[in-house]
Amino acid sequence: MIDKVKCFNEKKSVHEKPMPVSARLMDIQSELGELSKEYLKATKYGTLEFEKTDDFALEFGDVLYSMISLGLETGVDIEKAVEDVLAKYQKRIDDKKNMGSGR
Repeated sequence: MIDKVKCFNEKKSVHEKPMPVSARLMDIQSELGELSKEYLKATKYGTLEFEKTDDFALEFGDVLYSMISLGLETGVDIEKAVEDVLAKYQKRIDDKKNMGSGR
């Protein structure tokens, strides 16, 4: 998946250079808002059980694409970041029986 996003961005780039980090972060916020909107629509503002819609899945993809692009543009080792966070969560579960940070 990461390689597909990297290849797409390299071949289909609409930017002369990578999007500035600040713009990418605002884009991610915007996409999260659209994902949240699809959740609200699917549940009639929380009055119904959630059932995934095609629009929800597409917005999820937008968020994921934007996050992967941010990682690629900032040099984050995305695979390692996921492995590290899973290890962090597992340690919390082992130590405290939950994943919360306790902050």
